[in-house]
Amino acid sequence: MLGGIISVYTAGGAIGCLLSGPIGNRLGRRMTIRIGALIAAVGTAMQTAAYENVLLIFGRLVAGLAIGIIYFPIPMFLSEISPPAHRGLFVGLHAQFIGFGYMTSNWVGFGVSYTTGPFTYRFPVGLQILWAVLLFGVSFLIPESPRFLVQKGELEEAETVLRRLRTNRDPEFLQRELTQMRDQIRWERENEESSLMGILRKPSYRKRLFLGCGVQIGQQICGISAINYYQTVMYRSLNIRGHLVLALAGVWGLTGPLANIFCLMWIIDRVRRRTLFMAGSIAMTIDIAIVQAFVAVYGGGNNQVANGFGIFFLILFGILFSLSWNSGAPVYTAEIFPTSIRAIGGSIGTFWSFIIQVILAQASPTALEEVGWRYYFFFIVMNLCTVIMVYFFFPETKGRSLEEVSEVFGDVFVTVHMDEELKQMGDVGEAANRPAARHVEGGY
Repeated sequence: MLGGIISVYTAGGAIGCLLSGPIGNRLGRRMTIRIGALIAAVGTAMQTAAYENVLLIFGRLVAGLAIGIIYFPIPMFLSEISPPAHRGLFVGLHAQFIGFGYMTSNWVGFGVSYTTGPFTYRFPVGLQILWAVLLFGVSFLIPESPRFLVQKGELEEAETVLRRLRTNRDPEFLQRELTQMRDQIRWERENEESSLMGILRKPSYRKRLFLGCGVQIGQQICGISAINYYQTVMYRSLNIRGHLVLALAGVWGLTGPLANIFCLMWIIDRVRRRTLFMAGSIAMTIDIAIVQAFVAVYGGGNNQVANGFGIFFLILFGILFSLSWNSGAPVYTAEIFPTSIRAIGGSIGTFWSFIIQVILAQASPTALEEVGWRYYFFFIVMNLCTVIMVYFFFPETKGRSLEEVSEVFGDVFVTVHMDEELKQMGDVGEAANRPAARHVEGGY
């Protein structure tokens, strides 16, 4: 029952992801976020009012649907308004606030563990509605993505939005950025198919779709989902009991966002994407192997020093994840697709993220009970496979404008670059002193 109640939420998220692509392409990034926030409020209200498992489960399904709808459009929107030099920072804020949500929920759970009655579960569930209402309200204050506006032919509105976003730049540079968007998006609209079948027919688009799915699967299969959902079970395997279990979950939730802040400020826009992913996976492989060793040798025993080290390395796993894949995955997913298929491609990629979460949510309780410490072998192998996948298949995208990423995949790039100096200033990326790159053809 526990696995079912948890996994129905992620199942709803998977469905929501598939809906977010068509909604985002048709109605825009802002409206997609607004719809998701409204549905989230409804789902939260259903869970809070539930007196039976049926309404609780259905409410979780609705809430999961809402999260799936907004899960990719938010980083997509952030990527489309960000200058390349700081795209990692801006898109990574999405992961930062997810981490903040986990932290808040963990400490609220710890606090209500000292209470009794319906308040114990109604308060933490009902608290979520505040964030849904806040997101719904904020959606009326943010501009629409300039790239979506260009895609819809609303060039004047796109220029207005761009001027609001780039208040400290010379008008000539703003015009170059707008020209780059306009020319590339127009060429894609006139020469490429944006349907799912069109994506599957074109080799370079298929590769992007493979990478979008791969990076989302890699983010979840490393073990972070299993720990997020069942870390209390893991602590008990190290003979931790009582309120201390929830306190440790709170510490876990606190260290992740702190590490992610460090990643956003000093790593994400300085380190190559490939390096970030591979270093993170290797570090998590070593860490989870150490956790496995402590659980295998000392699990269930009274050796407090050994159990303490086991807890330390379990928390360290979350820190290592936050320093690498937590922000890196949404950034990479949002930047590898051209504007014409970004909503569709990203929604399919994040769909697989939720599918992996469903599988792990269902399998982990049984696996931890039946095979115990041996279950960690699975995550060791998956992390090593992820390193191989990144090394052989993931191209580097850091520092390029979203339009220039097309070159990485051998697609046509029809306008001028923007210079390195401007990129380092944190503006649009690369100005005109690099040679124009037109009709760079090819594919994978």
